[in-house]
Amino acid sequence: MVSIRILKRILTIMLMGLACVAQNAVAQNLETAAQQARSALERFLVAWNSGSIATVRQELNYPHITHSPSGLIIAESPEQFAQNFTMLRRQGWASSSFDEVTMHQVSESKVNIGVEFSRRNNLGEIYQSGFVFYVFTKQGDTWGMQYRAGLPGQQQIDETIKNQARMEATAAIVGFFNAFNDTDHNALGRVNHVPQVVLNNSFFIHAEDALSPVVRPDFPQMEEREDWDHSVFRDLSVLSVSPERAIFELEFERINTSNEVYRRVPALWVLSKRAGKWGIEFRSLMSPTLNLIN
Repeated sequence: MVSIRILKRILTIMLMGLACVAQNAVAQNLETAAQQARSALERFLVAWNSGSIATVRQELNYPHITHSPSGLIIAESPEQFAQNFTMLRRQGWASSSFDEVTMHQVSESKVNIGVEFSRRNNLGEIYQSGFVFYVFTKQGDTWGMQYRAGLPGQQQIDETIKNQARMEATAAIVGFFNAFNDTDHNALGRVNHVPQVVLNNSFFIHAEDALSPVVRPDFPQMEEREDWDHSVFRDLSVLSVSPERAIFELEFERINTSNEVYRRVPALWVLSKRAGKWGIEFRSLMSPTLNLIN
């Protein structure tokens, strides 16, 4: 007769095996997502170099967000997406190249990608370089680019200027979490820009004014439904910074009244400087890596 101790040991081994299988499946799914997003990125470059707006539109997901120096440009449908290739050609453009591609945060339906790129003339000579950040999403079975934000190449910006911008933008993030934990809507309004867009996984949220829940969270509801007490951020790193824009990776956690972390979410935040004030203008939230609530 098998002893209880042996049965427990067998059960433990079985559970460990199932956990390993689940972890391997998740890792495989993430690797597949990264590969598919990279393929979509390459298709986008081919479409871009065709100089055909109709071809480019086919490689995008919608609503599509172009984060221009003046703000967010949202194309709800392919017909609304615009790109002036004639103007680019007048500037000497013949093609673009991706010189360095970095996969950042990856989930099964969304991948954040940073790209160092160059623009080339008809002789193949580089006449301009820069950095562009893309968010690729999966809609149905189709991967496409849904967000883009360009910055100058980091080597083109003086280190003192970059450090100042990094410090000011970081202070805005700290200010956001301080205001959030104080449940202070007025203070939150000072570190949020509107309009603002959040891609929560692949769910598109457009905050058109300061009354949006994106800018004005319902704290009593969070306290009642989640037993929320406060939030923290960690692993903050800057991916690219300019005098007017900063792109950060971070991870934030929600903590309940028992001081237990019940939700952990990797995210990417883009802050812009408008009228001398830094504020959040775009957020890409990935799938939670910890979620103990329904």
